[in-house]
Amino acid sequence: MTGTVRTIEADAGKTVVIVGPASFELLEGEATILGAPLDSLRHLVTRGKQTPVEMRSASSLRIRLGQDARVESVDGSTIPVSWREAAASLAELGEGTAVIIGDADSGKTTICTFLSNLLTLQGMRVAIVDADIGQTDMGPPTTMAAGIAARPVLSLSQVEASERLFIGLTSPSRVEEKVIRGVARLVGRHAEPGTLVMVNTDGWVTGADAVTYKLRMIDRLQPDLTLGIGTDADVSAVLQAGKRVSLLVGSPDLIRERTRVDRRELRTLGYQRYLAAASLKNFRVNGVRLRSGLTSQPIDPARLLRSGANDLIDRIVGFLNSDGFLSEIGVLREAVPSARTVKVWSRFDGKPDSIEVGEVRLNGQGRELSHAGR
Repeated sequence: MTGTVRTIEADAGKTVVIVGPASFELLEGEATILGAPLDSLRHLVTRGKQTPVEMRSASSLRIRLGQDARVESVDGSTIPVSWREAAASLAELGEGTAVIIGDADSGKTTICTFLSNLLTLQGMRVAIVDADIGQTDMGPPTTMAAGIAARPVLSLSQVEASERLFIGLTSPSRVEEKVIRGVARLVGRHAEPGTLVMVNTDGWVTGADAVTYKLRMIDRLQPDLTLGIGTDADVSAVLQAGKRVSLLVGSPDLIRERTRVDRRELRTLGYQRYLAAASLKNFRVNGVRLRSGLTSQPIDPARLLRSGANDLIDRIVGFLNSDGFLSEIGVLREAVPSARTVKVWSRFDGKPDSIEVGEVRLNGQGRELSHAGR
């Protein structure tokens, strides 16, 4: 990363907030990020994200700032006191399921990371279900994932996913039941004695349809604690109507609202990460089940292989194993009727049990072209 290089010195008790795109490293001293001890390695902050570095002693950071990046220094912590109270409640709970709900940019992923770090440092076994299909950290966009937080992490992207599910869209509004069913399945994979499962949900909470959707999810999951974040009235409505144990906490100080461009760029980085080292591969459609990501209904191979313009070309696809979990994503590039094969840009190398076709279209650089049907 090219850009301006700055060395920041800060006393104990200060917080340095780095807004990406940027990279940084700790030169000396002790610091934490969302409760996780900071090492001396070089770390990245992508565009559209920010990282709060809390100084535990007099410390210095070397920061390289990209275009539009910036650094702010504040006294004290940017973490609300209510988050520590939430951590105490979860520590007392010890095991079970906690669901985090909130609007986009309210801090859901940040609090999920913070709580996971604090509880892990206390010796608890924490599982994360990342169900924010538009801005997921534990997998590519259009998917959800779950895994054990084996150690404190600076980002949920550092939690190794043990299972992923392909949804095929970046918003739950057209696939509500599929999302709810997927979240329930991932929670069920990790809900066992001695494990606390934290579910980081999507940011769709505004409006009657969104409230109904979130209430259906809560009803299906039956969480031991529903954690609402922010001041959105619809979040409070969900907590009150859920008729279960709930807690409302504040958003972090200095929170940065992402633009639509920021969100799209973050999704592009997500697609690119899981399409890195991809190549054009041929897959025979005979013996492989084809399904629609939107309806979960079978797709007739004849439709996929017909000559001429094909409405499925450039769509994101998921290669699923026999259990229905995602192995890899890909992008459908061409159908070859004469050979009854399809060409897919992917790093997947094997024979899938099924191929699910999503609604998002991607170009060769992993950028969204459109959402089919919209």
